[in-house]
Amino acid sequence: MGRRLTEHNEKSRVNLKEKLLSPAVPVVFFEIVPPAVGKPEALGATLKEVEKVRHLVDAINVPEIHDEARGSERTAQFVARVEPRLLGARLQRELAMEVVINRVTVHDADPQSWLEETRSQFGIQYIVLVGGESPEIRYPGPDPSQAAGLVRSLDLPLTLGGITIPSRPNEADRIRSKHAVGMTFFTSQILFDSNDIVWLVQRLNGLEARIFLSFAPVSHPRDLEFLRWLGVDIPQDLDRFLLGAEPGSATGKETCFERSLNLAQRILMDVFDNLPPDPPLLGLNIEHINRRNFPSAVRMLERLGSLYANLIASHARTF
Repeated sequence: MGRRLTEHNEKSRVNLKEKLLSPAVPVVFFEIVPPAVGKPEALGATLKEVEKVRHLVDAINVPEIHDEARGSERTAQFVARVEPRLLGARLQRELAMEVVINRVTVHDADPQSWLEETRSQFGIQYIVLVGGESPEIRYPGPDPSQAAGLVRSLDLPLTLGGITIPSRPNEADRIRSKHAVGMTFFTSQILFDSNDIVWLVQRLNGLEARIFLSFAPVSHPRDLEFLRWLGVDIPQDLDRFLLGAEPGSATGKETCFERSLNLAQRILMDVFDNLPPDPPLLGLNIEHINRRNFPSAVRMLERLGSLYANLIASHARTF
């Protein structure tokens, strides 16, 4: 049984790598925060949650959580989380699912051992390289581009991704330079407006990489507070638009979620309606930011996943 599962995982990994660079193939990630350290029941619950969406996604995207100081008070107490590659290894072993893990490279002054172990001991092939929270801070480790260069010099069989913040100045040039050192896909910051992402995709005309458009459901004012603390670019009038109903009421939560879902659908369609002649490949990443919002995240995954697949198919038919 163990050998068959290993062979299945190897076949799946090859398939995902091929999908990432296949224009007519939709690729969907579901991003889920690792459970708290020291709570085996929470880890088991996470595996059960992931199993519910395995038929809807191509891979599970696991972020790395750090206790960062962002110049403002935390909206919730920091909780130490299970290391992404530990959760990822269990997802691959027990659910035979593809896994993409995130690694904040700047905190590790000597990342070579971690990179080699992640591939050889944990069986993880897909890694999103993430930078620090501020360019003003001097970190002990390499930035994502330097880490990608190290992977190349070591000739490690890893498929690398990066993070994109569409509103950041010179973002298209940043992505192109990261692609040049080996990053083949990029997950965006959570999107609540189409202007910056449409502009970015147009500037990436001709790039042979996949850009994952990230969305997350909002059903409570605390969701927006937390996302702002994380540094997500949120329009000033979004609170009034999403939270127009009475916060806390069942009707209010439903209205808030439906509005966030409708907004995400409009952004997704705006991007496809304004593609350049030779656009980068596009992917979909749905983020599950807290346990309360898991059912909403699954609903968003179902609705946006269907729309996204239709948009990919429609675009492929025109070429």
